[in-house]
Amino acid sequence: MKGKLRKNIPTLIILIIAGEMIYTLPYFRNYYYDVFLNAFQLTNTQMGTLGSAYGVCCLISYIFGGYVADRWKTKHLLSISLFATGILGFTLLLYPPYPVLLLIYAAWGITSIMTFWVALIKAVRSLASENEQGKAFGFFEGGRGAAKIIESALVLGLFAFLAKQLSDKLALTSVIIFYSVMCILLGFMIMLLYKEPGNNNSDEIKETSNKKFDWAILLRILKMPTTWLAAILILTSYAMINSFYYITPYATAAFGASTIIAAALGYFSQYCRPIGSFGSGIIGDRIGISNMVIIGYCVLAIGLAALIVLPGKPSFILLLLVFIAIIYISMYALQATHFAILVEGDYPVEITGTVAMPLMIIGYSGEIFMPIVAGACLDHWSGTDGYKVLFSILLGLTIVGLITAIIWQRVTKEKRKAIVLQKREMIAS
Repeated sequence: MKGKLRKNIPTLIILIIAGEMIYTLPYFRNYYYDVFLNAFQLTNTQMGTLGSAYGVCCLISYIFGGYVADRWKTKHLLSISLFATGILGFTLLLYPPYPVLLLIYAAWGITSIMTFWVALIKAVRSLASENEQGKAFGFFEGGRGAAKIIESALVLGLFAFLAKQLSDKLALTSVIIFYSVMCILLGFMIMLLYKEPGNNNSDEIKETSNKKFDWAILLRILKMPTTWLAAILILTSYAMINSFYYITPYATAAFGASTIIAAALGYFSQYCRPIGSFGSGIIGDRIGISNMVIIGYCVLAIGLAALIVLPGKPSFILLLLVFIAIIYISMYALQATHFAILVEGDYPVEITGTVAMPLMIIGYSGEIFMPIVAGACLDHWSGTDGYKVLFSILLGLTIVGLITAIIWQRVTKEKRKAIVLQKREMIAS
């Protein structure tokens, strides 16, 4: 890594860890389900409602997150979000009643999305030059995957040790303290390390960094064909990310995989994530982000097609693992390009929040409709047929994404030429 990104590696690492740790508090209950249920004296329905409260506020936050990101300073938004998330985590130590828990989870939907996520994307974009966006987001997504693996192992080890020595509830308390302290510490680190783009000496950056959210800019963005193409790219690839966990029960139903192997397949996705993300970032900057996107869709289509036609026999379980690896790696490779590709659409970093509004509303809508589609498929078609229909739908969306990426290349032809020229000039200098 050379140039601007290399100088900002320490800041990128902090953003990577923050981008992973802030979501541990809203989701850790899923990993310690029974202990959490007993410690807070909840029913399974109440436990599910906590996730719904968080999800509803996340959806609302996606709508307004862009406005917030372009209205206030990135550093302040990131730090305040981490502080607030950590403080809310500490309130769990009081083991409050269910209504208070609902409010906490709803608040996390705001602190982890509305004031944080788009600001985080904006921050990552600002750390790299135009020809380094692939590496920036590739290392960001891959780093989050690696951080997740390390964090999960450490916290699980801590929980297991304290649960054996003391009690499950005290072990859960230690997990809550750890996540809450980490969020607050990361908030302070971002406050100290991250520098706003306006601190750069470039007059052009100073001029654009003073711009705040402007509805006229949003209207202009909505008129750009690249905005809608980028939204479709996120939608079609994110649908796979919302549905990949159906591969695990399919492996059990069709190939007779044991529960241990099925569980391992779920964890396997996290080990494929750094490979797909790092590879996508490095290759994308060398051959062009949109070229990497096209390759990603092609590989994903091959993996899904193979998953559909592969005979459901225990003897094919190893071959199944290969195709699953192909799906996971290409899936995360595409995720790493979601915002890196914006550089080819000629969107300045300073209006990332405004651009992100339509992209997230459309692109992340898969979180709403894909579980419904999957459920309908499994209920309507019995046995493994329902899974194959679901995978066929995902294959169709993948092909739509591939066609969209090809159209994107035609629309952004001039900007892509300018990026290549800039890269050659930087190498020559």
